Amino acid sequence: MGGHKPTPSEEAPQMANPMDFVTPSQFVELPSGGNYHENHPLHGQGTIEIKYMTAKDEDILTNRSLLKKGLAIDRLIQNLILNKGINARSLLIGDRNAILINARASAYGADYKTKIACPGCGETSKFEFDLAEHQIHAGEIEEGTNIKSLGDGTYVVTLPLSTVQARFRLLTGQDEIDLISDKKSVEKDLVTRQMKSYIIDFNGYEDRKTIHYVVDNMVATDSRYLRDCVRMVTPDISMNQEFSCKHCEHKEVVAVPFGTEFFWPDR
Repeated sequence: MGGHKPTPSEEAPQMANPMDFVTPSQFVELPSGGNYHENHPLHGQGTIEIKYMTAKDEDILTNRSLLKKGLAIDRLIQNLILNKGINARSLLIGDRNAILINARASAYGADYKTKIACPGCGETSKFEFDLAEHQIHAGEIEEGTNIKSLGDGTYVVTLPLSTVQARFRLLTGQDEIDLISDKKSVEKDLVTRQMKSYIIDFNGYEDRKTIHYVVDNMVATDSRYLRDCVRMVTPDISMNQEFSCKHCEHKEVVAVPFGTEFFWPDR
């Protein structure tokens, strides 16, 4: 009964207090390179620090109220950003996409299995994206264009046919939410709604009445040119991979689809 008593060196080590656990974080490269106005917290910053996803973050993605309102992804991004002085809705869409892809990869791995509707025959096929295979489009102005950066996140371009000068900014998370929330407009006039969101002025006229009138009556040549210019300078993370349909053998480069299902592998 008086067996061996352990010496202090033999005693079991103390277990770490689970309450001391700190959620790990990572730095995400911003496609924009910090191309925000000088008062924005990310002005001139090339990266943003986000925490790894937690079980609480998964709750956000299953919240029926947020899903119904289309706000689950937005709430998730806000929750992942460590600097709470940064409003997720003020981020450019490309920067938000970079956060989503990195958060998804760190939480569930780089392999993303989903279903793709074939652009050729319409049949649905299983497809696997490799999230590690992505490229960053910095949104640089190409030679031969008349786009001018004003250095504050806004740009000026002269439309080829009307010669009207248009000043525009890049779309943010708030713009995306506003477009999604108006379901009727999304279905019938998405192109003009987007243009009205990012146009700041035409020939210096900033009132919304003038902007709406010019957008609604803009000839297709100018409209296409303006949209191409906006697309050119918009920073984003490119997740395009070649899809081959097993039903009709149609091949096409497709982009990774974002949505709440993006975070639920094999579901």
